[in-house]
Amino acid sequence: MNVPLDRNKPWGFQWRSSVYFIVATMAVALLADMYMYGFLVPLLPYVLEHRLGLDNSLTQRISTALLSESALVMVVASPLIGSHADRSGAKRLWLLAGLAGALLGSLILALANSVFTLFAGRLVQSVASSSLWVVGFATLAENVPADDMGKMYGIVTVAIAVGTSGGPLVAGVLFDLGGYWVAWSSVLLVVIFDVILRCLMIERLPNDHQPVDTRPIEQDTERDALLPPLNQSEEVREEEALIDERTGIQFYWCLFTNGRFLGGVISYVCFAILNASFDTTLPLHVRDTFGWGSLPSGLLFAVFQGPGVFLSVPLGWLKDRVGTRHPTTIGFALLVPFLWLIGIPGDKRFPWANQGQIGPVIYSAAVSGAGIVICLLNGVGMMEAIHAVDEIQGENPGIFGRNGGYSRAISVRGCADFAPSSHFGI
Repeated sequence: MNVPLDRNKPWGFQWRSSVYFIVATMAVALLADMYMYGFLVPLLPYVLEHRLGLDNSLTQRISTALLSESALVMVVASPLIGSHADRSGAKRLWLLAGLAGALLGSLILALANSVFTLFAGRLVQSVASSSLWVVGFATLAENVPADDMGKMYGIVTVAIAVGTSGGPLVAGVLFDLGGYWVAWSSVLLVVIFDVILRCLMIERLPNDHQPVDTRPIEQDTERDALLPPLNQSEEVREEEALIDERTGIQFYWCLFTNGRFLGGVISYVCFAILNASFDTTLPLHVRDTFGWGSLPSGLLFAVFQGPGVFLSVPLGWLKDRVGTRHPTTIGFALLVPFLWLIGIPGDKRFPWANQGQIGPVIYSAAVSGAGIVICLLNGVGMMEAIHAVDEIQGENPGIFGRNGGYSRAISVRGCADFAPSSHFGI
């Protein structure tokens, strides 16, 4: 007699728990988060000067403080969220709670009628975003095979780039066409689509990665063993009981004494600083050196960020095959000549580069080359953190508890974001 093995599984379990659907859900979640974050940027002058009635001279100062708040909140919230997320096991409720927080923060921002309300809305939105980034990448780490992590991270990177560039663009267009509330309505549509995907997604628990025995169960048990062997989960629990779990400071000490994790964090901080330096210096440099306005600066940013959209997936596939060490090393090495070339135009020590169109050509070509090379550094922090956790847990099963340590390890990446404030280049 055959017994159906999936009688207790929910509808659409096969595709709802598949790796590709989980990656797509997390990609849309991060796209929506970056969309909501960047959405406010072009609306800030109108909000501060017209809705709040502030003097024009305060616009730049308050805008900078408001965007800087996000990085500061991430430093404080990320480790706490990572610790609690690892202890709770299932990540779906965390993802839904993060989405609810992002929606609440966006509503507060849209309805803000004072500076205090504006900062309060950004605070709620920043905490929700920290939860999404930590728990979202931990969900990917738990559900995506290690051999495909680079490729899947490449897909997520493309989604993040679309959200980062799409938020300000859509906000500006809708605001010009339909006004303030028409612009904010697009946020609601993005959130609704995100809610649908997150509710459909089913996490693949650790046991779900094990091959399932699909053979029919027979009535005849004559040949069954008298004492069936322990299943794998029971064996793992017995091994975990023999190892002291690392919590609190011990957990982070264990991570930072791992060379792979430490190298990944340092590489990621350098990568974030490089990105932030372009955001902060490029518009001012081209204005002072070449007399260029916002349009040429925007085109340069497109040239710098554009290669990541096309190269993230193939380079992720490459990192899955050869690892992250060699691509990251090559990326940093190749950046040196491009960064040197970027500094030549406008420097009085190189008068030949300041004649005619030589300077603009050198600068534009160097920025384009740096944009291509820097793609080799994408994902180094997150991927090395995941591999380091797998490496430590492989040598010492249960050292980070039954739910592992992905969320706490990835939360360190959120703290590393604060140094250069790399989200918006502040």
